[in-house]
Amino acid sequence: MESHGRSFRQAVGENARRIREEGDARQDDVAAQARALGLSWTRSKLAALERGDKAIDLPEMVLLAAALSQATDAPVRLSDLLEGDDWVQLSGKTPLTRAALRRFLVGETVVFEAGDVPRLPIDRLRDGLQALTDREAAFAPDLTWVDGVLVEARAGEVEQRAGRTLGLSKREVALLSWGLWGRTLAEERDFRVGDEGSAATRSARRGQTTRRLIEELRTQLTEVDVG
Repeated sequence: MESHGRSFRQAVGENARRIREEGDARQDDVAAQARALGLSWTRSKLAALERGDKAIDLPEMVLLAAALSQATDAPVRLSDLLEGDDWVQLSGKTPLTRAALRRFLVGETVVFEAGDVPRLPIDRLRDGLQALTDREAAFAPDLTWVDGVLVEARAGEVEQRAGRTLGLSKREVALLSWGLWGRTLAEERDFRVGDEGSAATRSARRGQTTRRLIEELRTQLTEVDVG
């Protein structure tokens, strides 16, 4: 994977230009189609978008794909506007591969998986992601920094409440759970409870199961700290 990425607007802009040029369309042609669809775009606005200088939201992205399709007389999908093998910086803390974004655009559930966050150089990771402390690394020895961020992103209120009981942060509960079960606390609870029984029965089982799991985490925490 390339060691550099783009902003979202840069990724869309460079692909808009690629699609337009491959379809032998002029900027004026695409801008005219965009105006016909209700966007107040001139050739200069489209040029700014292609340079990555113009922000674009989802409604505009949909209309851009339609305008490109009409101007080039070729089908254009939303995912075509995010072609490429590098990554996109979604926020100061979250870079994501274009491949992951394309999956989400075609309807897959938005769940970050290992490999969706690029393996950035260590100095780039320090800029935006919190490294695993030695203790956290002991909680889940097989996880990399980036995998730890993905696990943390899957944690929620269940891990937050458990953390108050165990004297841990939500992040630490998520990592300790992953090291023990290969799942977050909430995921392990739901796995053990299953789908059988009424909603009331499952709710009662979730409470009981959560308490048992917290005790398992407490035991694991003691073993990690002693080790």
